[in-house]
Amino acid sequence: MWSILWLIIALLARTHAVSRPPGIYIEPPYDIYYKAGETVELPCKADGEPKPSYDWNRNEIVFNPSGNDDRIVQLPDAGTLVINMPEDKDEGIFQCFAKNDFGKSASKKVNLRQAKLASFAFVKPTYHTPFLGRPYTLPCVPPESVPPPSVFWITKTAQGGFNVVNYDSRVSMDREYRLRITNVKREDWNSGNPYACMAMNNIMRSNSQGPLHYITPTGVTEDFMKVEYLWADQDDRFGLLGSNFSVKCIFSGNPTPDVHWERTDNKTMSDRVNTKSFAQELQITNLQFEDAGTYECWATNSVSQDRKYRTFNIRVNARPYFLEEPKDIEVGVGADVMFTCLAGGVPEPSIEWFVNGESLKDVRDPRITGPRFKHPVETKIFLEKVEQTDHMVFQCNASNIHGYVFADVYLNVLSEAPTIITPPEPETETAEGQEVILVCETTGKPDPIITWFKDDVLITGGRYRILSTGSLVIRAVVLADAGHYKCQAENRYNVTDASGTLVVRRKTRIEQYPFDLEVYAQSEAKFTCSGTTDPEEVENLKILWQKDGKPITAYDQRMTMNRQDNSLTITGTIVRDSGTYTCIATNGLDNHTASATLLVKDKPEPPTNVRWQFCNKNATILWMPGSYNYAPIQYYVLQYNTSFNPDQWTFGLKVNASLSQVNMTLSPHVNYTFRLIAYNKIGASDPSAPTPSVCSTKPDRPYSHPQNLRTLGHQYGKLYIEWTPVPQIMQNGPGFYYVLQILRLGAQAETQIESKPIDDWRTSHYEMNSAMIYEPYRITIKAINSVGEASADPPTIIGYSYEAQPTVTPTNFLVEEEGDTYAIFSWEFDKSEVNKTQSRIRGEFKGFKIIFWEQTQKALTVREQDIGPDVVKNATGNTFTARVENMVPNTKMEAQIAVLNNYFIGVPTETVRFTTQPGFPGPVELLRIMNIGDTHVNLMWTNPFENRGDIEGFDISYRLVKGLYLSEMQDREPQIDDPHTTTAYLSGLMPSSKYRVYIYARTAKGRGEGYFIELVTADPGTPRMPRFSIANVGARNINVTWWINEFALSGTVVFVEWRKLDGPEWLRSTDEVINSWKNISNLEPGTTYEVRIKATNGEYSVASGIEEVRTSGIAVAFSLAGNIGWFIGMILAILLVIGLIVLFILCYKRGFRFSPRDKQSYYDGADTSREHYSGMVLKKDTTYVARGSEQFGPEPKGYNNDYYDDRDYHNYEEGDDGGFEKKPPSYTSEEKDYEADKYHPNNREYEDYDREPRDGYDEDQYDPDFEPGEPNKFDKRGAPRERYDHSNHSQDDYPDDRNYYDDEHGYDHEDDRYDDRRGYDDRRGYDDRRDVRPGRRDRRGYDDSRDSYDDRYTPSVTSSKSGSVAKPSSSTFV
Repeated sequence: MWSILWLIIALLARTHAVSRPPGIYIEPPYDIYYKAGETVELPCKADGEPKPSYDWNRNEIVFNPSGNDDRIVQLPDAGTLVINMPEDKDEGIFQCFAKNDFGKSASKKVNLRQAKLASFAFVKPTYHTPFLGRPYTLPCVPPESVPPPSVFWITKTAQGGFNVVNYDSRVSMDREYRLRITNVKREDWNSGNPYACMAMNNIMRSNSQGPLHYITPTGVTEDFMKVEYLWADQDDRFGLLGSNFSVKCIFSGNPTPDVHWERTDNKTMSDRVNTKSFAQELQITNLQFEDAGTYECWATNSVSQDRKYRTFNIRVNARPYFLEEPKDIEVGVGADVMFTCLAGGVPEPSIEWFVNGESLKDVRDPRITGPRFKHPVETKIFLEKVEQTDHMVFQCNASNIHGYVFADVYLNVLSEAPTIITPPEPETETAEGQEVILVCETTGKPDPIITWFKDDVLITGGRYRILSTGSLVIRAVVLADAGHYKCQAENRYNVTDASGTLVVRRKTRIEQYPFDLEVYAQSEAKFTCSGTTDPEEVENLKILWQKDGKPITAYDQRMTMNRQDNSLTITGTIVRDSGTYTCIATNGLDNHTASATLLVKDKPEPPTNVRWQFCNKNATILWMPGSYNYAPIQYYVLQYNTSFNPDQWTFGLKVNASLSQVNMTLSPHVNYTFRLIAYNKIGASDPSAPTPSVCSTKPDRPYSHPQNLRTLGHQYGKLYIEWTPVPQIMQNGPGFYYVLQILRLGAQAETQIESKPIDDWRTSHYEMNSAMIYEPYRITIKAINSVGEASADPPTIIGYSYEAQPTVTPTNFLVEEEGDTYAIFSWEFDKSEVNKTQSRIRGEFKGFKIIFWEQTQKALTVREQDIGPDVVKNATGNTFTARVENMVPNTKMEAQIAVLNNYFIGVPTETVRFTTQPGFPGPVELLRIMNIGDTHVNLMWTNPFENRGDIEGFDISYRLVKGLYLSEMQDREPQIDDPHTTTAYLSGLMPSSKYRVYIYARTAKGRGEGYFIELVTADPGTPRMPRFSIANVGARNINVTWWINEFALSGTVVFVEWRKLDGPEWLRSTDEVINSWKNISNLEPGTTYEVRIKATNGEYSVASGIEEVRTSGIAVAFSLAGNIGWFIGMILAILLVIGLIVLFILCYKRGFRFSPRDKQSYYDGADTSREHYSGMVLKKDTTYVARGSEQFGPEPKGYNNDYYDDRDYHNYEEGDDGGFEKKPPSYTSEEKDYEADKYHPNNREYEDYDREPRDGYDEDQYDPDFEPGEPNKFDKRGAPRERYDHSNHSQDDYPDDRNYYDDEHGYDHEDDRYDDRRGYDDRRGYDDRRDVRPGRRDRRGYDDSRDSYDDRYTPSVTSSKSGSVAKPSSSTFV
């Protein structure tokens, strides 16, 4: 409501201020050309209140359009004149005036002219006969034309048409329109067609052709001319400020001169300077005052390095231009006004004032002639204390010899009460830190005084500023600036006000700033940004993005703004994406910005402005480097092509990146074009544009003769001569040919020299008849062109005619030594045949050829080896030896030898026979997996492809694979010594591990080439209890044999445990991973032992039942020989006691007595009959240490746990090995520490053994699927007779044994099981070091206090980690 009211008040106020002097805002240009009979228009339109009327002056006289036969009309409501069917009498200087009651406005003056184009004066055709290579000029005098014509040269065609002459560095046109030819060529004859200059008038849309000129060059060859001055602009020239200015000079000479420009006043040329017209013209665009100075053009050519110069002094003038243009002024009564018209120009312009279109000096208006008007200086006028009637229009004209500028402004005097046109908004929102404008636009004359109040308190100074329009500006707004504001306007006629409220919000801030990025082209760049704002404006918060200050919109398809994380993603980046990216967090009231820079690195841009200078024997190539695209240029490559091969660019030079010009050596008589390629670390730029002009070098004689001159003896009855042709780029001139000179050695006179000229440079050979075999000739070849013979010495050789089959054969061909893949041969040959005239070799001696093959297989196995001619140097007398490789090992071979020349082989010797030694075998043809368990794998392979019967066995090795890391190689022991074996069993592996398994065939020479496969062992399964027997019982050793199904999935690693009957601790053997037996040594004779075996996969173990065995011999306790020391000690003790008794009796009889002493208890503590310590009963006067205590001593001698240890424990007594010589290695592993909870049993079916349970064993603990006929299912090595098929089993078929384990890792810790915390130790596989922590003395094996078995306990099989029932006193392994 208030806004509508204020608008009505403002409109009413404006009705009192509508009067305004006129002002022309559309006016004609300075010059208007018309074609007779075609309508022309002179525009003129002005505004003002009331609407102005229009008048025209022509040639300073009032012009009435209505008095011209209705041809000239003035458009309604405008001053525009339209002239229909204009005539020549309509030409003149026109000016438009617009006037109303408050003044008169004037336009600039316009020159209206009729366009014309006259014809050339008639002149008969002119015939010109210039000399070839000399300069020549064709004249042209254009006809009269308004406006000035466009002039160019043409050549007429036989059909009556014409072609425009294409100007170049040789043919150009000067400022006077003459055709300048710097050196006449034969092609200037133009097939007899004439030349003519033509003038064209665009307004008239017509042209006029000048006289015809015929050119007929004279002379046989072109004259080579040094550079001479031909034509140039005036030495002193000026151009107008802001125009495109040029200066031109033309030089003559043959070859065509190269023109160059320099500034000679010690100032650098502006980047607005460039050359055109093939460097003959220097152009300065947008000419500025700093371009004034001295410039020089100079030229040279290859005839002489002398330069010809022309110097120009360039001045800069300027049409008038406003420095301070007068403005329209509206003031109230009583004000003082000033109009300023300040203009610049060269020469300095003069200023002339007009009032209502009348020159100031002619005005008689009392307002101007009275004392209130002042004109103290040319550029200013004043009017003091203006009155209501002082409205008028002023014109200012600034002119010099180059033109003028014109301004038309008015003075309007008003008187009105203040009015608030635009009051403050009822509520204005802003944010702290911003600048806010409270609008209060007013009008009134005199201009009202504006004051502002905040909460009825006057606002002054500081952060507050009142604009000329009345609005209030508050800088750096703070929260305290919120409140009620009032605007008050006052002049002599009235006082008015308006008010509004300012609300201030907290500022918006960016919290996450974008980071600078550097990326390669075509990659992705992502900026992220986030911000916060006032709680009341959260819904209005937006994140916007700009690039280089311009908003990024949805039309930028490669730039995606994600509204979820406020990120900006640029895909497929290009160099143009480099720049500054600005994140703008805004709520509409304020914003906060943060910027980051993106640099997109890409291959460089190609060099530009590639050109050459001084084209002769050398050329200087110059260029402007292109953009390096944020990856510095490393070097340039200069390439060239020639007229000989214009489609092929050839490498010229590699140029340092810091250079912008380089010199290159050129070949004579070649037309060169150059280009450059820039390289940075990203890659190569595109090639630059080729040099616009061709660099043509002068001819010279060749620098070299043809190379690689030689003879070939392959054609019977011929002397065949061959050479490498000289390429065109090295011929150095026209008229190139070869001269071949041939002299048969032995000829006495040079008249016998045959000279053969060869005109075709492409020719590469010559042949002539020769009657003799391998006859010598002296041969010379020369290169010659029209300038002369090549400067280098011509090549001369001794060549030979054709060759034939040798007639000589080596003798006494023998085999000196046979190796596996080589043999050493010897033979006899007469060395005098080498280099001998009329030799039986019948050609150039090239050595010998040894041919060898397998007996009875010559057609399929024949091979050859050439023995070069250098073998003569190492021969002893006429005896030669040579070593021949590539023999087949262990094979019966045959060989022959023959003499060689270039093209023929002589008759071979008799065949010799020999047999090579066995060598290294090749790889097996195939290696594949038959079965994979958790700790083993069954392998099958085939023999090597070339099996020559010398294979002695196979070696298998393996290594652990962990990512890119390969562990140390380990060998299977024992290896395979049967050469017919094609299957094997490899055990002792880690479950769930990747291995690389190798196999090598082995001969007496050693291992051959390996073949490997990679495999992953199965997850840990549940081992089955093994069955075993005891044999070969000796006094100190026994042999334990068991049966393992090699195709089972788990439990193929076995070790033996034993102890004396009722003994407290179990001793154990090393792990057995290959054999199915173990020799237990270091036993005591005549002693009963308990023996059991355990199968393990590293994660779980299962124990067999216990069997008792008694060693042979007599027990140490009952053998005198075994107790001889004890017996002797007892005898000595008895004798000592007898002696002491005798001594005591003797002393007693002689009166010796012992005095009594007090008895003291050994222990200071209370005398108790029993004392409990750690659950054990302690007797009085006895020190007892519990087994679980950390003070408990080391494990008993002989007790160890080698399970997966990297060392072998020597449990064999020397000389008592029970008939076994080899001890299986302990298992080693590089595997790191595994966490127990990552390994779970693999519940797959386990194939049982092929024998029935022994008596005393619980049959339920064995394989329930056992059948009496089951052994027939397996062969003697334990492999299933039928192929093992995993596909018939499902997970439901496998027993789930996990409920056997009662702790968080799935098994019981009691008894002799492994500690779950040990797992696989990453330091040495299974760690064999001792843990000295309390309750855990041995990390490698079992607590020695936990292996006490009740003798009455019946052995049974269990799948848990407890192999027996521990006594209550045993401590738990933790």
